[in-house]
Formats: sequence, C-alpha cells, structure tokens
Amino acid sequence: MVSVALPTGSLEEPTLELFRAAGLAVRKSSPRAYRASIDYPGVERVVFYKPREIPLIVADGTFDFGVTGADWIEETGAKIEVVHTFDYSKTTDTGWRVVLAVPADHPARSERDLGHGTRIATEYPTIAQDHFQRLGLRAEVIHSHGTTEAKIPELADAVMEVVETGSSLRQNNLRVLSTVRRCGVNLIASPAAWADRSVRASVETLTSLLRAAHAGAAHLLLTVVVPADRWTEVEPLLPARWWRLGGGGSDPRQEVVQGVFRKDRIAEAIAGLTRAGAVEIVETPIGKLASP
Repeated sequence: MVSVALPTGSLEEPTLELFRAAGLAVRKSSPRAYRASIDYPGVERVVFYKPREIPLIVADGTFDFGVTGADWIEETGAKIEVVHTFDYSKTTDTGWRVVLAVPADHPARSERDLGHGTRIATEYPTIAQDHFQRLGLRAEVIHSHGTTEAKIPELADAVMEVVETGSSLRQNNLRVLSTVRRCGVNLIASPAAWADRSVRASVETLTSLLRAAHAGAAHLLLTVVVPADRWTEVEPLLPARWWRLGGGGSDPRQEVVQGVFRKDRIAEAIAGLTRAGAVEIVETPIGKLASP
C-alpha cells in the first residue's frame, strides 16, 4: 500500500486531471479538503501539501510517493528518488522556468551587469545563492514569501521568480534577464519506499498509469485508407508507431494502416497523407498510450 502527497496551488488542477485520465480519480469530501482518496487498491492515503513541502515529507518517509516541482527538490535538497518527469504546469504543456528579472528600464543586459551587492528577492534562496556563487557575484538574497514582484524597488533590485507565460512579470513592468533553470513536474518516491520491493512495485504501477495517460493526451490515432499503388508515397509519412490492418474491405486495391501521431503535428500529418494519396483518414482520441 502506498501513501501519496499531492500538490496544492497552481499544480493541483492539472495534476488531478492527469490522475483522472489515468483512472486514478482523486476524491475529496469538499473542494477545500486536504485529505482525499483514490479508488485504487494500491493507495491507502492521499493528502495535499504545498509543493515546497512535498520533497521533505517524501524524503523522510512520511509519504511513499509524491508529486512536486523540480525547483522545490533542488531548493530543499531533499534526498528522494525521481521516478519520472512530466512537462506540464497550470497553463502550459512545457513546464515552467525560474528566471532572473529586473525592472523594464534597468540598464543591465546580462546577469553580470548587476554587479556585487545587488538585492535579489526570491522564494528560492538556496538556488539563488548557488547561482550567483557560480557567477562569482556577491548578491544579497532576500527570502520572499510571496508577491515577490512587489519587492521592487523598495526591498530588492531584481527578482528570481517562476514564469509560465510571463504575463505577471509584464504586468509589473519587469523583464526577464536570464533563465536560471527549466522545471517540470516530478513523480518522486522516498528512499525507503524505493528499497521495499512491494511498495516500489506499487509506485511503478502508479507511474506507468500516469505516464500512459500523459502520453495518450499528447497523441492521436489515425486510421488511414491508402490505394495500393500509392503505398510507397504514404509509408515514409507514417510515425514510428504504426501497423498494417490489411486490405480495405471489399476493395483489394486498398491498404488500411493505423499510426500514433503527435497531437501538435496532426494537421501537418493529415495534409501530408492526403497529398500522398490517402483516400480516407479517421482520427481517434487515445485514452492511454503505454510503453516500456
């Protein structure tokens, strides 16, 4: 049996959607409840915490399995097992960035232009200290507990902050000076859980279901009917995952194939297959796409 720590805040809803798609719907007694359940025999306990807390409570064995951001694993220094990484956030399918930002009219054009003694407000004091140490700059790092953009100009000269779309920075008249790191969502396990054969098996099963759901959402299945004499033009356009279904019903001069295509390339794929001679293409959503 596995205990699970899930994130509150901006990662909560996309994480819940991923669990739903995986057949692991998380059930709460109310929207504000922090304890929940999953109708899956391998899960015994589900509790919601802030993403910054999850690496530590998984590392110490309070929970076997957790979902958090790569930034908080680095910031806390928690010793955990990263089982898998997804690139999603509240508003994007590409994760997020931790950036260094300054007022729009600031003269700096690179990090080194900030100079020694620059005041940096951030929720990531450890990441910030390490970053400026690598640059050889002595920065004054101010630990911010929220509304970091508001710290300029009274309390700080620059901020190290999370960016998804960049709209919050722009609304506060800030611009990105550099990207400190790119982040994704990490599925993590405690060292104790990973060392226990039965618990590890349950963690790996949960991970496989979540991976399959995430991959399924990013792909579509195309069923393609192709005249036999156009097969040589169509075959090179098929994706890595494809298979032949045989002849096209009553017409032996046709071939039917299926292939798994990336959703963000589907328009391009359909146009190319049509130009190559496909006479019929049927698009089907994929609930889960499992692979080793």
